[in-house]
Amino acid sequence: MVIAPSGYGKTSAVAEWAATHDGRVAWLTLGPFDADGVHLGTSAVLALQALARTTGSADLERLLTFDAGELSPAASFDLLAEALVDTIEPVYLVIDDAHRAEGELSTGLVAALLEGACDPLRLVVVGTSYVEISLSRLVLQSPTAVIRARDLAFVASEVEGLRSEERHPFTAEAILDQTGGWPIAVRAIQLVGARPDHVAHSQDSVLRQYIDEHVLGSLPDDIEDFVRRTAPCSVLTPELAAAVTGDDRAGDLLERCTDMGLFLDRFDTPNGPLYRWHDVISRHCDRILEQRDPEGRREIFRAVAAHLSVADPLASARYSMKAGDTDAAVRTILERWTRLIVGADAGPLDRWCAALPLPYADDPRILMIRACVQDVIGHHDVATMLSARAEARAAGQEPLPGYDAVLARAHLFLIDDRTELAEAISAVRGQLAAPEGVELGDRAALQYLLGWAELRHRTSPGVMTQMFATAATDAAAAGDHTLARRSLGHLAHALAWAGRLREADAVLVERLELVDEGSWASYAGGSAATAAAFAAYWRDDQEQAISAAQRAIRSGGAAISFPGAARMLLAFAAAASRDPQACQRAAREVQGLPTETMQGVEWQAFRHAAFATLNEAAGRRELAMKLVALYENTTDLPLITVVLAGVASRAGKPHTAVQMLRRIEAFESMSYVRVARLLAEAVLLWREDRRGQARLLVDQALETAEPETLRRPFAGAGLDARQMLTEQLAWGTPHEAFLTSCLTPREAGGPLQSLSDREREVFSQLRGTRTMQEIADAMGVSINTVKTHQRAIYRKLGVASRREAVRLYA
Repeated sequence: MVIAPSGYGKTSAVAEWAATHDGRVAWLTLGPFDADGVHLGTSAVLALQALARTTGSADLERLLTFDAGELSPAASFDLLAEALVDTIEPVYLVIDDAHRAEGELSTGLVAALLEGACDPLRLVVVGTSYVEISLSRLVLQSPTAVIRARDLAFVASEVEGLRSEERHPFTAEAILDQTGGWPIAVRAIQLVGARPDHVAHSQDSVLRQYIDEHVLGSLPDDIEDFVRRTAPCSVLTPELAAAVTGDDRAGDLLERCTDMGLFLDRFDTPNGPLYRWHDVISRHCDRILEQRDPEGRREIFRAVAAHLSVADPLASARYSMKAGDTDAAVRTILERWTRLIVGADAGPLDRWCAALPLPYADDPRILMIRACVQDVIGHHDVATMLSARAEARAAGQEPLPGYDAVLARAHLFLIDDRTELAEAISAVRGQLAAPEGVELGDRAALQYLLGWAELRHRTSPGVMTQMFATAATDAAAAGDHTLARRSLGHLAHALAWAGRLREADAVLVERLELVDEGSWASYAGGSAATAAAFAAYWRDDQEQAISAAQRAIRSGGAAISFPGAARMLLAFAAAASRDPQACQRAAREVQGLPTETMQGVEWQAFRHAAFATLNEAAGRRELAMKLVALYENTTDLPLITVVLAGVASRAGKPHTAVQMLRRIEAFESMSYVRVARLLAEAVLLWREDRRGQARLLVDQALETAEPETLRRPFAGAGLDARQMLTEQLAWGTPHEAFLTSCLTPREAGGPLQSLSDREREVFSQLRGTRTMQEIADAMGVSINTVKTHQRAIYRKLGVASRREAVRLYA
């Protein structure tokens, strides 16, 4: 931990160490809106993944195999520890400006890493004294691991070296007496050669006067004017500096300031150079400008806000507030709030809205936005309260500009009733088609939100996939890789649900190459894993389906999102595998599904379908058929209808199955719906001894199924259907190889086959009576390494304890 006030060169010292250190160093600098535990943990993993890509080290490749944005902090920690367990040498992660995380340093993934439970990883935490407060226990436990201001302060020999370089008239002792060794004050003397008059111990006003008269006043005129106008903006790009100053040479002037050592740090980013003024200089230049030219200061901040309004709406709103223009700040948020919520900034947006002064904080539009944020982060009761408050306030005053548009979008988050949800979808589509147009990034967010609503509404598979595909393309073009990544994950799920398994595969493969910079994990995480489970189930690879469903369930997402669908898929796959232990685990997971309609999804139907298949697998066919009977007349649940029709067909009720499948004719474009109906009708014809017509329907089913490798409808067929399909093989079919593969029992590999050699070695030790420390000693590794392998074993076996693992897989 490097802990000191501003001006002590913390970042410079650590950056110099990182540049000269032989080890591999990842760097994460926190921003003003990083006080969010989930976002902080994801950013830490992304920094390590960036290091893996930059170095190309073979022992870091496993860092690139998972997406922290789709996982809970616990799951991310397990996978991170697994990825680093065999690294050749330590890996270092620097967290700079860590005080911006506030109390979140002691929670979530970063807290677990700070505890030292991941052996190969070393952390360097850089920040002000708030870090010491947040990590007080660690400071007390390891006092020698803390570098403080007294350690960073210059001593006489260092000051003498600087003094001799610049040939100042002041002795090192005089400079130390005046500055107390405070690096920024020493640097100021070095720069201008004037006495600071005890700046280290003076009030802010004295230091401010010194910076104004001696530091800035000694600069060339063009540089002085440039610094005075840009330093109040703590972070700059060449484009932003040009917008503030109106000078096309802004990029060159920034480089000159850096070369002159004017307290300006330069960072290379994928989007070009980024410059950051030292906090002390930026703060005092802001105060100087406020005192000398308050209107000029407001004009500068208005220019910054206008420049950032599209790329960084929250920062834009913050600068508008500094300019004293709260109305402009609110307008920016009202224009951009959708992309902030569906992106990575839901938490920061809520904090910004909550901090607004009255009457803005009680604006119905702001309250409705906060309701959506609270729903996204899982506080559904608070969301309901804020929504009701917003509607009540709106009803009691004159219509507000844009309120109806905000309300329609909010309904896509908050409405449970499917009829009202359909109306909201129609209204938001109208906003997209409005003649005034929507900015590209906001358009991508709206398209994503519409796709998300269609996914819950489940009436238009084509519209849903189109929305997610377009959202991914537009978000990538707008530079919003967070939204592009999430849209692709949802697209994969939508394609799999629509029976377009090949296209889903293509998206899942492409998606692994992208970088996710944020997470909607608590609201809609686990979409890619659920898509993989869906595709594996229909391909009759039930072992893979179970594994993928378990990954989705553990992604950290809410039960009313993709993990809820994954629980149902887990039951389908477990029942299809006929594995009693898998069925028992699936039954426990299904209990976690809601029992009522939420966000337009009929979760009770998910529960019933899951328990119907599990009861059938357990031989309780009568109970299974009672559940099937509840959905004999359903017209809008294609997946559930197909699965339950299969239960009916295997129970000797082919007429029931056919009638159920004919009622979902609107979804005939979905491959598994069409295949299931053709097979069910073929069975009826075959039972009526109309074999020729039956064979034609079977070939049509195979023609649809083979390109998608859709095996499950054939592999899970009932006795009559299997006899019919066996006759089809004897009669001859162009799809003989595919049909044979469907009817051939698949070899069971079992979850144990997914363990690595090292994990099998650890599991063999876990079967005995040795303690964890004894196992570590026997294997010649640390106990943390054994624990890392243990967590990986539990995750792959789908168990929660050593006793359960040994009992189930002894």
